[in-house]
Amino acid sequence: MLRTTLLVIAATAAGTLSSGIARADGNPGVDATSIAALQSMGTYLRSLRAYRVHAETTDEDVLENGQKILYSETADILAKAPNRLWAEVVSDRRHRILYYDGKTLNVFAPRVGYYASISAPPTTKQLDALLVSRYDLSIPFRDLFLWGSTGWSSAGIENVIDVGPSEVNGSTCEQYAVRQKDIDWQIWVQLGPYPLPRKIVISNRTDAERPQHTAVYTWDLAPSFNDATFTFTPPAGALRVPLARSAFVASASASNGTAR
Repeated sequence: MLRTTLLVIAATAAGTLSSGIARADGNPGVDATSIAALQSMGTYLRSLRAYRVHAETTDEDVLENGQKILYSETADILAKAPNRLWAEVVSDRRHRILYYDGKTLNVFAPRVGYYASISAPPTTKQLDALLVSRYDLSIPFRDLFLWGSTGWSSAGIENVIDVGPSEVNGSTCEQYAVRQKDIDWQIWVQLGPYPLPRKIVISNRTDAERPQHTAVYTWDLAPSFNDATFTFTPPAGALRVPLARSAFVASASASNGTAR
């Protein structure tokens, strides 16, 4: 799906910026001050021990005749570093709630009454890597968890510019535009001592129609919660089902004679 592809690209872009500041002097299209500002945003995100963020998203899907269809979705995420996560994603097409307590991930679909559970690694970052590699899934807005983290290699920033000041839902921001091989993206970063991402727009340059993913974020840096928030208790009548493996993993397991 377009949305999944664009979110994975967004996370790759986030990782690129965490290591891209060293490239600024060698690339005249990369503004060093802009890179530094984005690096500071990533560093700040990694310093947050707990937060809640609400996101309103819009995704464009392009039909074969070139007509664009818009899909809207909301997500609420409560995170506590390094290994607690609750997330609820709601749209016309799906309703999912994720619970991660550092040991187990539960994914619940309230509309159909199904849930899936898997043993999970000890950090949110490792959980994301597991979901992407084995299940063709990712935690909602994974870029928020990966931005500024270590271990990413540069994917090749071609151009970064500071567009100038802008306002997002009453917050004064600085807007930056980034170009990479396959995507263009813009990000609005709150000015002042809390450099939070307030909006991001990603355009897919591999498609002539340039479909976009847009997300607008509202933050709470002092959320109320307890450990029970991240623990899932199946409601009466809920049916447990397997969490489907990705097609690639399933194919590899079958060829090796391994049960899925």
